[in-house]
Amino acid sequence: MRLGTVIGRVTLSHKEPVYTGGRLLIVQPLSREQFAGKNMQQLPKGSSLVVYDELGAGQGSIVGFTEGAEATQPFTGDAPVDAYVACIVDKILYQPPV
Repeated sequence: MRLGTVIGRVTLSHKEPVYTGGRLLIVQPLSREQFAGKNMQQLPKGSSLVVYDELGAGQGSIVGFTEGAEATQPFTGDAPVDAYVACIVDKILYQPPV
């Protein structure tokens, strides 16, 4: 699982039936410096990803997401999903290794 910040939403004109009840979000993964409490910084182009969300995360929320085969586990059938929001994070307590 990785952590990231929601920076936008995806609007679909046609939706796969498996997406009923959720939405697609654009998530920017957190860098090591951001875990230490520094402000959001622009990551290189192409580093953000589209993540399926059923929990109701909004703009600016920090979410935990899984990728790959683990992202399809919550679905009963075939699902065209590469990343899935597994949790909404309330607080991060990070202590870098010494």
